[in-house]
Amino acid sequence: KETGDQITALTRRPTGGGIVRHGTDLTYCLILPRGSVGEQMSPMEFYGLLHQCWGEALDEQNIPNRLMACPQKSTGGIPGDCFREPVGRDLMDKAGEKKLGGAAMKRTRQGVLIQGSLELGDLPVPDHQKMERKFLQRMATSLEEQITPKEWPGELAFQRMDFVNSYSSPSWTRDRKSS
Repeated sequence: KETGDQITALTRRPTGGGIVRHGTDLTYCLILPRGSVGEQMSPMEFYGLLHQCWGEALDEQNIPNRLMACPQKSTGGIPGDCFREPVGRDLMDKAGEKKLGGAAMKRTRQGVLIQGSLELGDLPVPDHQKMERKFLQRMATSLEEQITPKEWPGELAFQRMDFVNSYSSPSWTRDRKSS
């Protein structure tokens, strides 16, 4: 639907989901390999866990929050503006009026790709390192995983160009399905 907002660039994520205005948000990506604890969880269960872990990390930064209640019935259809249209288990401010975090997931035979965003906007600036460390520790514990820092592979820049070209093409952005 039309919002009247001027958009200068638009990219559709491989995970789908609604429109997210980037610039002041913290974005992240998680990969759950096939057979992992997280990959075996239901999407809604994992989505709730994901935002519960971010919520605990924000609590430590004195940013009160809660999860959005799940509606009795799904609305379906193509998602709209992600941060203006919260859905069940999104991360909200304590009053439940402002969405702080959302994510989208794509399941494949190899596992699950999660792309998410935290929009803290005018809230007090958190200590990002502490917040991210708390989130990762909480997720690792919940998913029975170890945090293992790794260097980006040297060939990644070359390999990712195929994805950049594919996902930045006008046809990818335009030809979205509402399955």
